[in-house]
Amino acid sequence: MKNYLINEMKHYLTLVPDASEEEISELKEWIAEGNSPYANPWYIADEHGIELPFIQARREIFSLADDID
Repeated sequence: MKNYLINEMKHYLTLVPDASEEEISELKEWIAEGNSPYANPWYIADEHGIELPFIQARREIFSLADDID
């Protein structure tokens, strides 16, 4: 299972070429815990109810936090 998730992460990162080192580091921690890069710990979903991938959700969290400040 771990190899599957690592391969899934590698593929996912090809879809997010602008991912920062910090985003990649946090994604690796998420994967190491046994999670898919196509899920997120905040359970953020799009307008259709589909859970956002990790980096997209992380960016949304930071954007929402900036809006609050």
